[in-house]
Order: sequence, then C-alpha cells, then structure tokens
Amino acid sequence: MKLLFSEIFQESRSFRPSGTGWFPEKDVECVGSPQVAITAKREEEKVLLGGTIGFTALLPCDRCGKLVELRVEEEFEYIFTLDENIAVELGEMECSAEDCIAVHLKQPVIDLGEILREQVFLALPLKVLCDENCRGLCPVCGAELQDDHCSCSDNGRNRPFDVLKQLRKEQ
Repeated sequence: MKLLFSEIFQESRSFRPSGTGWFPEKDVECVGSPQVAITAKREEEKVLLGGTIGFTALLPCDRCGKLVELRVEEEFEYIFTLDENIAVELGEMECSAEDCIAVHLKQPVIDLGEILREQVFLALPLKVLCDENCRGLCPVCGAELQDDHCSCSDNGRNRPFDVLKQLRKEQ
C-alpha cells in the first residue's frame, strides 16, 4: 500500500485500507480482522498523516504462558516531508514533539503497510498478564502455581541468593 504525495490534497481526506496484507501475522496472532482509519492532509511541503488502529491480539501471559485475548486500540500521527535542509548536529539536542513524529522521505511515496506494521508493534503492551495475581510456573516441576498445587519442596533447591544468607550469618 503506497500513498503518493501527488494524491494528497490540502483538504483532509479519510480512507480505510482494505485487506490485511500489512498485518504482521507471523509475529502477532490476531482474532478477527484489524480495523484501520487514516486521514491525510497536505500542508505546503509536508503531509500530515494520522489515524487509529484497532485489533484483538492473542498473546501469551508473561508469567504462566496461558493465551490471553487483548483488545488494542491506538491513535497515531506522522508528519512526512521531503525537505533535505534539516541541520544535523552531533551530540545532544532538544527535540520538540513535532520532531518525534517527523519522517523525512527521499521520494514522495509513503509506505502505509510499513507504517501500520510499526503501529501494531508499538501498540502491544510490554507485559501481558492473564491475571494481576498470576503466580506463574513452578521452576522445578512446571506446574501452574495459580491453579495446581505444587508438591515440590524448597529443600535441595539451588537458589542464586542463598549465598547471601550465609554472609549475613557470618557477621
């Protein structure tokens, strides 16, 4: 899905891309079909692109591995420009909010598929839990500590911080 600068006019234009070829199905399992709404507008030598993306992802719990259905909805905004007269300084420099969403293109073509794939990954949470109180898995037998009763004893387990207990006793 490519969007040419020449196809974008000064009045705001909204559209919904058809198909799901842009969705990263190999990396993120999606329940149903994702929804996308995009608005594009041209201002002088810049193109303002914004929209919303929504989908239901099937992700594993980070503690126990159970699959969790998670509804994700996110808004996004970009400013595309062809201006090459951007001063590049080495070292630290302060960025405005506009600088963080600005993309400088070499050719007047916006790859919507790439933008939408990026937004899918940015919208996913860093940590997924099936339940706030999920206790995870037993490191010895692999039983789910939430549901199953683990019969493993603490005796004989080699824990990395057990050495610190010995240091405390010596003092």
